[in-house]
Amino acid sequence: MIGKTLGPYQILDKLGEGGMGEVYRAHDSRLGRDVALKILPEAMATDPAGLARFEREARAVAALNHPHIVTIYTTEEAEGTRFMTMEVVEGRTLDQLIPSGGLPMVQFFDIAMALADALQAAHQKHITHRDLKPSNVMVADDGRVKVLDFGLASAAEQPRADAGADVTKPALTRAGTLLGTIPYMSPEQIEAKPIDHRSDLFSLGVVLYEMASGERPFGGDSSPALMSSILRDHPMALAVRRPDVPDGVARLVARCLQKPLRDRMQSAQDVLVEIKALRRAWESGTLTTPQKAEPRQEPGRTTSIAVLPFRDMSADKDHDWFCDGIAEEILNALAPLKGLRVAARTSAFSFKGKSDDLRAIGEKLNVTTVLEGSVRRAGDRVRITVQLSSVADGFQLWSERYDRELKDIFDVQDEIAKAIAAKLAVTLGSGEHERLVAQGTANIEAYQLYLRGRALLLRRGASVPSALDLLRQAVALDPDYSLAWAGIAEAYTVLAYFGFVRGSESKAPAIAAATRAIELDPLSAAAHTALAGAILLHDNDRALARREFERALELNPDYLFGRQWYALFFLQWACGEFDRGIEEARRALASDPLSAYGTAVLSMCLSTAGQLDEAIRYGRLAVERDPESFVARWALGHALGTAGRLDEAREVLEGAAAMSGRHPMAISSLAFAFGQAGQREAAEPLFRELVERSTR
Repeated sequence: MIGKTLGPYQILDKLGEGGMGEVYRAHDSRLGRDVALKILPEAMATDPAGLARFEREARAVAALNHPHIVTIYTTEEAEGTRFMTMEVVEGRTLDQLIPSGGLPMVQFFDIAMALADALQAAHQKHITHRDLKPSNVMVADDGRVKVLDFGLASAAEQPRADAGADVTKPALTRAGTLLGTIPYMSPEQIEAKPIDHRSDLFSLGVVLYEMASGERPFGGDSSPALMSSILRDHPMALAVRRPDVPDGVARLVARCLQKPLRDRMQSAQDVLVEIKALRRAWESGTLTTPQKAEPRQEPGRTTSIAVLPFRDMSADKDHDWFCDGIAEEILNALAPLKGLRVAARTSAFSFKGKSDDLRAIGEKLNVTTVLEGSVRRAGDRVRITVQLSSVADGFQLWSERYDRELKDIFDVQDEIAKAIAAKLAVTLGSGEHERLVAQGTANIEAYQLYLRGRALLLRRGASVPSALDLLRQAVALDPDYSLAWAGIAEAYTVLAYFGFVRGSESKAPAIAAATRAIELDPLSAAAHTALAGAILLHDNDRALARREFERALELNPDYLFGRQWYALFFLQWACGEFDRGIEEARRALASDPLSAYGTAVLSMCLSTAGQLDEAIRYGRLAVERDPESFVARWALGHALGTAGRLDEAREVLEGAAAMSGRHPMAISSLAFAFGQAGQREAAEPLFRELVERSTR
């Protein structure tokens, strides 16, 4: 084309090319100025969809009279060639400008503000670019920034009301069509889902990450691998790529790169406002860098951490139990370290599936740092990605990715725990080369069965028989697996006190399993708690139960499940030591403040001691924290019934009965409430139902 003419335009040079055609520099003989010609390829000019997209770009850009968006002059046709004329921008594209270590911060802010401003203008006109990338951004020699190539832009067009107009025009891009440039695509673009302006914000996040670090956030050896990375991986923290990047910049970029739309920055206007504020803070010297923000361990000061449940990034999305188990192992390894306070499992895991920001999590759990992670399993391979962040400012203190075989899972957990301890300047109590993560079994299959069984056991109710079956399979593979034996004992005890099996059937296997667990690991708090529960329930041997409960708490004062059973079952119900039971239940809840189970246990202790107003308050709080918990509803209903608030008690307990297959605990509490109130006619049918059921 160079040297040819199209109408009044003499083509001088080729400037570049994109998905919608080649771009040339040409001289307009009529006006005596140089322009850029974007020429639609012949194949596209004869294709209705391609031609419509070309015309759509012209309309889109023409509607955007903005200093950071290239100006379009005309759309024309000459000698059978369709083209548009635009302003010429002397300079380089952004991809030619970004050095290996990232742009200087002054230039980063200049370009970032221009890009956000351009997107804001487009989005206000209901236009989504859909192909924002460095090669579509021109930085002029004088510093001006222009966004180019709206060839894939989509506009929310309103149907025309012209007489006889067809108001059912077909969409130019249909769901299921993949358009864009893969490294800069949003997850919803890759999945060919409907998109809106927030897709551009994800692409902007990719561009900003590359501007700041010189590297893209997602990678892969092939297009499918790159797409998979965008869909599932969490990028390495900017601060790891470039330690001097300001904290606020790293947080903003991370929020643009959130995969769920609800968690992403919601508008280009918001991005622009934040970038401007960050620039002002940076220019005034008040915007911190990692070196300033990273916490230091002061003498006598305790660092605190919450280990959140790891996300399941596996293709089949059915490994929650495995992800939770890995996070719990790391949590348990960190808990004994001196100078480190670790938020209890139940409270930390209450954020599962939620989108609370780090500051809110830190306030609710009273911690200074948070560990997040994701797990992807594929056959015998596992990838674990973790990042440690400060809750005060969201700054990522450390992140790492581990690609290992499944058989190395215990070593990976140990590496992560030690890396966290080192980052938080916590002293390892037993020497750097000793394990933090206890390896309960060398059999990976047994370990997985235990994790699945433990997850079901924690759900209680109808999940317990399935949990027991999985735990039995685990000890069949490894007869020396102490934790699995303790789980079996706990499962039998739970089945018995919930009324799923007779005590005569559960006593022997519960006590035998607990005894075996202690033989294998005499220092296991879980094993001693399991024996204490079995002995108390089946033999009412209070002296032995006391010794076992207190031995468990001596071994591990943070074993909250043991403290909760000790408070309610032993001190309250077996011994009538009401004040001590309440004290222990409060202590457990203080260590695990968001636990619905711990809240319900305190409600029961208060109810037993006759402190009914407070019992009702904690019962309501337990239900609020876990509306699906039978135990929480039963605790509230029992407290209401004991207080004589029969209408409320009936509603709560009948709801608990309905959600549990008319569980005897709910029915008996309701019968007790009616009987206590002298309503014999209401109590007797419930009593007869229980007597009849006991025969079966």
